[in-house]
Amino acid sequence: MDPKKREIITQATAIYLKFGIKSVTMDEMARQLGISKKTLYSYVADKNELVEQCVLLEHEGEVCQIGEINKQFENAIDEMLAISRYVAGTLKKIHPSIFFDLAKYHPNALKIMNTHKRDFVRGCVVDNLQRGIKQGLYRSNLNVEVVSMIYLATMDHIMLGDIFPESPFSLDSIYQEFFRYHIKGISSASGLEYLNELIKNDENF
Repeated sequence: MDPKKREIITQATAIYLKFGIKSVTMDEMARQLGISKKTLYSYVADKNELVEQCVLLEHEGEVCQIGEINKQFENAIDEMLAISRYVAGTLKKIHPSIFFDLAKYHPNALKIMNTHKRDFVRGCVVDNLQRGIKQGLYRSNLNVEVVSMIYLATMDHIMLGDIFPESPFSLDSIYQEFFRYHIKGISSASGLEYLNELIKNDENF
């Protein structure tokens, strides 16, 4: 991607994450970026394309971040905890209307996101589950396919606000509760023992 375009898409992504998508017109986006609308349209055809480019750039960053976490942690529980902190941190920065806006006004961008979840995110969950089973940290009788799909489906409901419509709870706090439920449910006896030791030393878990 052209460096100037990457800079514009990066800044636009931050603006959408802060204010939501629907509320930011292309006129407002150009103003926030400090460029003319003509310059903005020289890089994207319309708002749909801008949103799609923002989604793709976010995915690129996520792939890099998860890759770094994979390199850092061999233990499946440690890896999943690190990923959960990354996800919670990301959700904390997202305007609550983002996923609703995508679903209602930008179906192609949502399709791009769903493809990313189905291929990359699900692959990460499956790899982690399989490694945890081999390490004896997760239950040996886990149905990896079923658990990975339950994880993704629950994440969808959390992000779209289906579980807690008009909730006083933030997306990251809901996710953190779900993650605790998930990791304890899949852990073996030795995994739970290891997890409990981690919890003793982490008041934020």
